[in-house]
Amino acid sequence: MSGWSEYQSAEEMEINRKYEYDPEFIPFMCKWLCPSPKPSSVIVDIGCGSGYFTKIIASCMKGRGKIVGIDPDKRLIQEAEKICKRKHISNIQFKLGNAWKIPLESNYADLVVSHIVLSNIPRQLDAILEMKRVAKIGGKIAVIDPVRGGGQYFPDERLNELYGKFITAFGTAIDKGWREKLDMSAYVENYHFRIPELFLKAGLVDITLNGYLSTFLLCDIRRNTKEMHSHLQTKLNLWKKLWKRNEKCALHGGMKEEEFRELSRRYISHLENLIAHPRKIKTTPEVHIVSRVIVCGRKISDK
Repeated sequence: MSGWSEYQSAEEMEINRKYEYDPEFIPFMCKWLCPSPKPSSVIVDIGCGSGYFTKIIASCMKGRGKIVGIDPDKRLIQEAEKICKRKHISNIQFKLGNAWKIPLESNYADLVVSHIVLSNIPRQLDAILEMKRVAKIGGKIAVIDPVRGGGQYFPDERLNELYGKFITAFGTAIDKGWREKLDMSAYVENYHFRIPELFLKAGLVDITLNGYLSTFLLCDIRRNTKEMHSHLQTKLNLWKKLWKRNEKCALHGGMKEEEFRELSRRYISHLENLIAHPRKIKTTPEVHIVSRVIVCGRKISDK
């Protein structure tokens, strides 16, 4: 399962997901996942990547307890450790491992959670059973995964068209590259609808289903213009840094070379224009939307 960093770097995860969860929503999610954290609480984050979501879990714990991030990609683990060290977060540790073989003892954690992981791998029921093994009796298992829908809007129809083609091509490239390493014949189709069903098959109880619609509007009056200006500059730098990788994936996924080159010119021009004229940030209706299902269940036995 290692190699995800070929398609998504730790830096990319941190930047692109920075505004995925609104601050006012996080307390609700914390209540669903770990309503009564204790100083002794142990939480495990499966497929932690850069540690983006692991840090959100750590914020729910308010510096208490212990959080363990598990990921099969050594490069992402190393970057996650550096990020936590830079942010002076001391109650998170990271280990190499995958969703089907978690390198932790049975009955170890009060909460075992995965964030946008199981939808990308086969044998999701086996992964849920392994998460159950690691959870304590009475502990919780939680799975957060995408739902179809959402997207992005730029106030440039041609940029919208090309960016949409790029996202599709990039996803196809991942299917051809990442998923060909796995036996996807055991993949559960329409997985996001069937997570509660799989929880029941795994013997979990007290199942809840919640959802979240993440919305980002560049000109939102609640967003600080100076902060948005810095964010756009970071996005521009990241696009330029990953340009060759993006082109490779786009072409591998079926996008024409001239289409990708035009996309890159238009996207860079869009960002540079906003960076050069910060006042335009408050009049630019750029929109990004993603949706999530959040399913929780409880372990009452090892059977």
